[in-house]
Amino acid sequence: ATSPTQWTYSLEADAANDSTSETAEVGFSQKRPDPSDVGHHRYVRLRHLDCRVDQHLPELTHKSQRCVSPKLPVTNQLVRANRPRPIPADVCQRGTSKNWLRVSESRVYLRPEYSSANCTAEPVVRLDDQSSEFGSARPLRSGDELPSLGFRASCQSPDRTSRHSSVYYGVKRATSSAAGSRGGSPTDSSELGNVIMLGLDSLSRLESLRSLPRASRIMQDRLGAITLQQYNIMGDGTPAALLPILTGIREADMPESRKGFAGARFLDDSLRWIFQDLRDRGFVTLYGEEQSAYGTFQLRFHGFRRQPTDFYLRPALLQQERLQTNAICIGDEIASARMLSAVKDLFTLYPDRPKFAFTFFSSLSHENQDLSPMDAELVKFLDWFEAANLSSNTSIILMSDHGQRHGPLRNSMQGKLEESLPLMSIALSRQLMSRKKDAAETLRTNANRLTTPVDIHRTLLNLSGLRDSTTLAAGGASLTSYSLIDEAVPETRSCSDAGIPTHWCSCLRLKKIQEPSSNELAVRAARFAVNQMNSATEPFRHLCQELQLGNVTEAEVSLASEDLARRERHVSWRYVAYNAENSALLAAGYLTLRLVTEPNGGLFEASVQFGLQRSRFGSPLLLLSSTSEASRINRYGSQAHCVTEVAPHLRKFCLCRTGVSDSPS
Repeated sequence: ATSPTQWTYSLEADAANDSTSETAEVGFSQKRPDPSDVGHHRYVRLRHLDCRVDQHLPELTHKSQRCVSPKLPVTNQLVRANRPRPIPADVCQRGTSKNWLRVSESRVYLRPEYSSANCTAEPVVRLDDQSSEFGSARPLRSGDELPSLGFRASCQSPDRTSRHSSVYYGVKRATSSAAGSRGGSPTDSSELGNVIMLGLDSLSRLESLRSLPRASRIMQDRLGAITLQQYNIMGDGTPAALLPILTGIREADMPESRKGFAGARFLDDSLRWIFQDLRDRGFVTLYGEEQSAYGTFQLRFHGFRRQPTDFYLRPALLQQERLQTNAICIGDEIASARMLSAVKDLFTLYPDRPKFAFTFFSSLSHENQDLSPMDAELVKFLDWFEAANLSSNTSIILMSDHGQRHGPLRNSMQGKLEESLPLMSIALSRQLMSRKKDAAETLRTNANRLTTPVDIHRTLLNLSGLRDSTTLAAGGASLTSYSLIDEAVPETRSCSDAGIPTHWCSCLRLKKIQEPSSNELAVRAARFAVNQMNSATEPFRHLCQELQLGNVTEAEVSLASEDLARRERHVSWRYVAYNAENSALLAAGYLTLRLVTEPNGGLFEASVQFGLQRSRFGSPLLLLSSTSEASRINRYGSQAHCVTEVAPHLRKFCLCRTGVSDSPS
């Protein structure tokens, strides 16, 4: 048998007769296709052998076992040409709308210029994770206790010439039935540590240096934060990042909780969340996330049956954001300022309780807007954090879910890699470093090794002072996770070891294919990727149009090593041919494709696994297999309105048929 780089082949075929020139066979025995396998894998017979494999494939990935982080510039001509339009840090103060009240430390105060106004408060009542409503109005005076976690204030001036209405929220002072009463007592409290997580949507590690320069410097220079250089996402979108951080389970491994799927359950009925572990140890917990209408755990999933934390800001945010006419501002405040104030109040009102706050901001970063206003708010928050001496007993994390998923930069290789390498910057408390002498050095070592959201879950438990728990069974027995302050991640860790699908792996050595639109390997793989999209929408063909391949704009290819050639899950007979010991295997690798679909004008990025194998029929066979769902890298807007409720997981693939209503029966 000759080595893959010496074998010659051609992918020339009659595109016009593609349906007849392909021989589809399932698995690696020569049997006819099983309909249940359609769209998952197939062979294509290749009949002309006149070009070399090594003309298309780079060096073997396994020549270096270490995952080497790509060297990407913080700035270059492409980055500079696609910077968002600057937004003044004081953009909200420049408007005419003013807020009449402020919430601080469980009390409501009228601002001095509105002190004579007459106000009422309607408490926000959570109905379920998808909806909330207002309760009965009651009088509200300056200095009153917070009437509820969230409330709508309706005020008018004494002469009734001006009015104000807005939703406010905060943290309530402890009562006999308030925060933490369902949790246990904080035994061994000297070992417990507070944690604050400040998350921003769609922010790569490099983009944080461009867009949050002052906050980044404070984190590093004054708080001693260590930024993970090879922190790699595990899937598409925000759930794939936040779910493993908060549960230790990958989205691919979780029990069914998606809307539109039989047997789907609420998330807190099927998974154990870190909030539960911490409350059992006496922690007071807070969770808030902007853009609640597109909530991480509510848009595609059924959400939580019960509120997951002591202070759950979602019901108030649902109402607040419905009243907002500007996503950035609430009156004369940056929207994110209210959530940061709630975190401050949590730490002020519960000085003797361990605390865990998880916040996620998206009003600016999700839309790729300039982050100057957010940088200013983070600077004020970090200044307060230092002034309150919280670094003595509180670890603080500035992080993101993934890099930008749309726009001109994302359409480049740098943008692809930045999406896979989000921000994760961790500043350890002095108390923790005193208790764990090697924690900072271990974290510094791991900063240059391949790490994942599942590792962050383990690390959070240890930052909080919790030892191993039931939540540490992350992603199944075959997936190993690490506490980044207690254990050294192996230098040889690969994406398959870490449970990172190839599509998101930043370690692959890729070689660009010239003129991909005329390269038969690239075109066949692109057609296969579009067939995968159509297979996904097939059950909803009455709603969604079938897509066609328009063009292949870019393609890169990587020759896979044995560990990367095998699928990270369910290694079975279907993937045996990728084993390097299989003498019938001629070549195996991955294609990363950027392609256009019609008639929706969709821009997609897809990763397709391929294998070339000898066959008993003489000509070799090409096996194509998807490694994960394709990424939509341009906006689909209202194209998928018809599946928003019935199949939200298909939004990026669906182009609704003309005349289909928003709420199909």
